[in-house]
Amino acid sequence: MTIDDMYAMPYVRLYIQKAKRENNFGKLIQGYRDGRQFDYYNKNKYADSALAISKKHGTTDDISKDHLSKGIIYYFYEKKYKLALDQYLKAYEYSKGSEDPYHHHKVIYHLGIVKEHLGYYDEALEHFKDCVSFYSARPQQKLHDNEQFNYKKAYLNSLHQMTVVNRYLKNYSKSDSLSRLGYSLTVNNNDFTLENSYFLKCIGISKFHKKEYDGAEKDLNRSLPIILKRKDFAWASVIYYYLGKISEVQDDPEQAIYNYSEIDSIFERHQFILPEVYGSYNYLIDYYKNKKDVNKQLYYTGQLLKADSMISKDYSYLSSKLHKDYDRKTLIEQKEDLEKASTRKIKYARILIFSGAIVLCFFLIRYIKDRKIKKQYRLLQKRIAEGTYDVNDIIHDDAIESNIRKTSLTHEMTVEIREKLEKFEKEKQFLKKGLNEKDVAVKLSTNSHYLSVYINEHKGMNFNKYIAELRINHITHLLNTNNMYLRFTIEALAKECGIASRQNFSNLFYDINGIRPTDYIKNRKKELGIS
Repeated sequence: MTIDDMYAMPYVRLYIQKAKRENNFGKLIQGYRDGRQFDYYNKNKYADSALAISKKHGTTDDISKDHLSKGIIYYFYEKKYKLALDQYLKAYEYSKGSEDPYHHHKVIYHLGIVKEHLGYYDEALEHFKDCVSFYSARPQQKLHDNEQFNYKKAYLNSLHQMTVVNRYLKNYSKSDSLSRLGYSLTVNNNDFTLENSYFLKCIGISKFHKKEYDGAEKDLNRSLPIILKRKDFAWASVIYYYLGKISEVQDDPEQAIYNYSEIDSIFERHQFILPEVYGSYNYLIDYYKNKKDVNKQLYYTGQLLKADSMISKDYSYLSSKLHKDYDRKTLIEQKEDLEKASTRKIKYARILIFSGAIVLCFFLIRYIKDRKIKKQYRLLQKRIAEGTYDVNDIIHDDAIESNIRKTSLTHEMTVEIREKLEKFEKEKQFLKKGLNEKDVAVKLSTNSHYLSVYINEHKGMNFNKYIAELRINHITHLLNTNNMYLRFTIEALAKECGIASRQNFSNLFYDINGIRPTDYIKNRKKELGIS
């Protein structure tokens, strides 16, 4: 039978009655423990009964185990972390000197879990280190297969928590090495599919922080089904959060809304939220504010306030950090205003003022942004028209002689490199994808050092900046002179000038031209009267 299997309860009640008749306290304790395990709705009742009998007639190990079970109920079923911590501490005290070291370290593990969620990461890490050390060093006596399984499972769970806590402590290198170890120990092992998903989830989060978004999305999506199947809604919400963040980076608001809405669904069903995913509500509120959907804005503001209250109560150590983005007092005031606007339909003026303010702010921000973009567009077009846009030498022929003494290049070498670079630029060789300084030096029959010196002194920039400017200048000229390129996607434009990724191309275009390629194309089309 499985945990929370109510079909077991008739047999459990008979077992308890028999133990009472026989005055067998050992069996009575076990009966109450079985009731606690199988009766979902009366767990606390049976846990209290087991603990009471253990205190009166049981061993210190019995008392410790029943305090631990009481703590697990508070933690996993009721999410009352401080009450859980109190029970775990009592279980720990009774487990000192225990002849059951497995149970003692199980207590230490659960202490670490609660401390992790309350934000005491350094203390939690010490607990998990202790558990990893113990569970990885097998006892001297031969263990039963079930015991060996339990030891390995406990080791993997402790290793996973070490991975998580090291990430929270910003020990990223250590966290990455632990997640890779855990993944290698569980991959293709049907007994530990859940643990494998946990480590895969950690690897995906790490890739997100390294901006490896495609790999992160793949790993997170692979880890999610097993975690959902095992009803681990806490880690499922974390996965949805990072998938939402990836969608934001990919400029896919609909997918971001889907992922963040899943977090809200979990919060509604289980009344549980982790501080790590709290920021999803900020995005939801802003999204529906921009959509002018007052009802949904009001709903998610209420959810954020509820989450804020819950986190402030259970995560006191972390709550001050969470107020940086959304001050609680401001949120309450916003919520009250929205409620009045939505419930008092006779007071249309309030709604009109509120909506008008949002619309005014939206158009004001948009106006300022558009004005800035148009100004930058005109400046760029002026540079192109005046011929000051290209990558030219900052040291001219008449200055070469006076500068030659400051460089390691001879006059002959300088002239030779300049002529070959001019040919390199004229033949558009810089459009080759994956080009590096060594490749260009070989093409020019020189070495990387001389090439670097020449570019630094005569172009006023390093090699990477030089190639980037050539590529962006090339594509900008095409956009300015050939209307066909105005219909290209950003990916196609990036490929056209030898840049590997859409995002890198957009960033370089902005750095060099002061305007995003999408904005440049929009303004150029408008100037030419192209729809």
